[in-house]
Order: sequence, then structure tokens, then C-alpha cells
Amino acid sequence: MNINLHHLELFYYVAEAEGISNAVKVMPYAIQQPAISQQIVSLEKHLGVKLFERRPFCLTDAGRVLIAVVAPFMEKLATIEDELRDLDKQRLRLGCASLIAEHYIPQILPDLMKKYPKLMPVINELEGRSPYRDLISGDLDVVISSEPLPRSKKFNNETLLTIPYRVIVKKESPLVQNFQWSEQCLDSMSWVALQEDSYSMNLLKQEMRKHGCAPVYGALTNTISAALKYIQLGLGAGFMITPPKFLLESHGLVALNTDFLAEAEIGLAWREKDELKDILSSFRELARDLIMSRRSDFVS
Repeated sequence: MNINLHHLELFYYVAEAEGISNAVKVMPYAIQQPAISQQIVSLEKHLGVKLFERRPFCLTDAGRVLIAVVAPFMEKLATIEDELRDLDKQRLRLGCASLIAEHYIPQILPDLMKKYPKLMPVINELEGRSPYRDLISGDLDVVISSEPLPRSKKFNNETLLTIPYRVIVKKESPLVQNFQWSEQCLDSMSWVALQEDSYSMNLLKQEMRKHGCAPVYGALTNTISAALKYIQLGLGAGFMITPPKFLLESHGLVALNTDFLAEAEIGLAWREKDELKDILSSFRELARDLIMSRRSDFVS
């Protein structure tokens, strides 16, 4: 059975737009309503079935069967040109926090892509899920994270920077002068939590248990950027690895130099892949250089 592909294309737009007159408005090229009607009738005659009721518009059983076949093909056409052009590109799939993706990765990519013109970086922001799960499964090539590294022989890792955990408050907060790790102080506070079950929040719970109390949350969020905004709004204090100074200053916040001694390692983990060996080596070198040049963002 030789079906006219142009007729199938017209049927797709009619079905998606729910009517011939509506299809005229969304077609990617100029065509008149009578021409569409005539060719749809030709398609129905060729197939020997009615594909839809005209008024009100409604696909028939045959129409629903046909659109289930035609729609995936037509929708794939929207992206296939880009996919074909990208076949000769090398993808580097990177996972990191949105803060790193927004403020630091853009400083690495220009030099990396100058050296590897066919490189196509794919950036995945990992808030709300394990940063290493996709690396272990092979869905990512490299991860930058402050979460503790799991034991795995499937990837290598190195430490880029060690940053202390800090309590984050508004500059005008009385806690700037009065904060203490004591039951009296902690019981009067609310917290903006970066994922209630995250590593940093578990550290906070552990420390507060030593003083006979538990955190009360004023807000829960997944990203440092959002947490800083909620702290700025007065919804609570934050407990996290020290954010970059420029973000603290722009939100009117300070990181308290408490006697809490825990530190986080900003680690870079990667899977060895022959086709990405040189790219990954260059990426790691650029990441190290960037951290050295921007170390003052985090360390006094």
C-alpha cells in the first residue's frame, strides 16, 4: 500500500490542531483550507476509512490508530536535523550544582572548546538527586560535587578545594554577635534547609542533637542560590558549605566563623573513556586552574 506522505503530513497537522481551519494557521508553509480538505479526502479514500468527524472535530478509531503511527515520526523530524549535524561532535556530559553550572563552568568552556572545536558540552544540574549515581551508571562522564564520594571502581576522583561549613545569616541579624552552638541559641532558630536529608543537613542535625534539640525549618529548597534568597527574606539561617563571597554580599548575608570544624571537599570525579581521555584531562586541568584563580571566592 503506497500512502502519499504529504497526505500523512497534512493529517498530522489537522489532528494536532483539531480541525482543518486550525491546521491552516499552524502549517509550516502556506496552504489553503480547500487544498487540505481535498487531500485529506483523498487519503481517506485511499485507506478506505474515515479519519475524523468534521463538526465537532473528533478522531475516529481509525484516525487514532493512524495518528499513533504518524505523530512520533513527525515530532522526530523537528529535531533530526540537529541530531544529524551533531553526529560528528564529541559530547562531554557534566553533572554539577546549578551554582557551579552558572558561575564557574562558563569560565572553563571557552578554552576547552577552542582546543576541541567539535566538543558539545551537556550540562546536567544535579540538585535533588545523588550526584554520583549517573556517573556510576554511565549516564555522565564527569561530576563536580561537595557530596562525599561513594566507593566505586568505576571512576577516578580528585579534590579541587576544601571549604568549611558555615552558618549563614543576614548581616543585621543578632546572631552575627550572639550565635553559639548551645541549646538556648539553637532552640530559638529556624533554618533554611538544602534538602532535608542532604549531607549538610544531616551534619546539622547531628550537631544539634549534641545540644538536645532538633532543627525547625522555615523553608526547604534544592539549590544554594534559592536558599540564599530565602535566608535574605528572613525565613531562617542556613547551614552549608561556604558560598562564594560575591553571592553572600549580593544578598546581604554573612558566613559566621563558628567553631564547627567540619569541612567539605569539592571533588571532581570522572569515568575513564578512551574517546574522551584528552578532553577530560584538559577539563581537569582547566578546573584546577580556575579554582586556584578563584580561591578567594571561598577562602578568607
